[in-house]
Amino acid sequence: MRWTQIIRTSLMAVLLAALLAGCSTVRLAYNHAHEAAWWWLTDYLEFNDTQRPVMRQAMVQVHAWHRRTQLAGYADMLTRWQPLMPGELSAVQVCGMVEEVMGQWQGFGGLFDVVEPAAVQALASLSPAQLAELERRLTKSNRTFREKYLEQTPQAVAAERLKQSLSRAESLYGRLEAEQRRTLESALARAPWDVAATYERRLRRQQEMLKTLRALPGMPPEQVRPILKAMMMRSLEPTDPGDRAAMMAVRRQSCQVLAELHQSTTPAQRARAVETLRRYAGDLRFLAAQPG
Repeated sequence: MRWTQIIRTSLMAVLLAALLAGCSTVRLAYNHAHEAAWWWLTDYLEFNDTQRPVMRQAMVQVHAWHRRTQLAGYADMLTRWQPLMPGELSAVQVCGMVEEVMGQWQGFGGLFDVVEPAAVQALASLSPAQLAELERRLTKSNRTFREKYLEQTPQAVAAERLKQSLSRAESLYGRLEAEQRRTLESALARAPWDVAATYERRLRRQQEMLKTLRALPGMPPEQVRPILKAMMMRSLEPTDPGDRAAMMAVRRQSCQVLAELHQSTTPAQRARAVETLRRYAGDLRFLAAQPG
């Protein structure tokens, strides 16, 4: 995992992963998201005694910024989606919803405007030994990826992909019937995942990140901040034409899969989806109103 994803993922994925467990768990998970961010960050980087306190405080600052500036936008987005769920959804409409999510994520570049210069400087002061350890841990993560995907049979990868997709779909619609599961499986089969190409892009991004971090020591914070911000934005929307084309192709395939699944759902399942989005939006508005 690229380090620029860690803050973004911890503040969004921790929240979204908890949604299945209910309102109180969502709120509890989000209120402790800065701790999850710290845990993920230190799983890849070993900070020294000078860097550790300023980076830990940076997680608190980013969490407060995210609560203050981002949650209301997510809640508004989920509210806008609710009237769409009872009807049919085309792949174009689903892609519009995905683009809306990506538009919300563009705001993450603002986190580098709120962290203290000391935290920016801490990232610019990573030693060769720390960066070597980061590379070692990335290599370990890559080995896990290979074992889970590249070294498995296509059938095993397809089964895992179906399992993950079913979990996400049922968190929105409720339990899917056997025929709907077959619909999802068929749609996924028509949208194959190029695991090898994904892995190659993963390696290239990691090397780009390491190259950037190795160039930072000695730079003043006013130069480091925009470099880190640009690196984060590239993690959201790659600038390499090949990577961007691949990302857009996967996105279009995913939109088609989601549209086909929605077409198979019943009125009761669609009503469940509306209620799920309404509840999530309410949770987000509640969290946005809390001091942080």
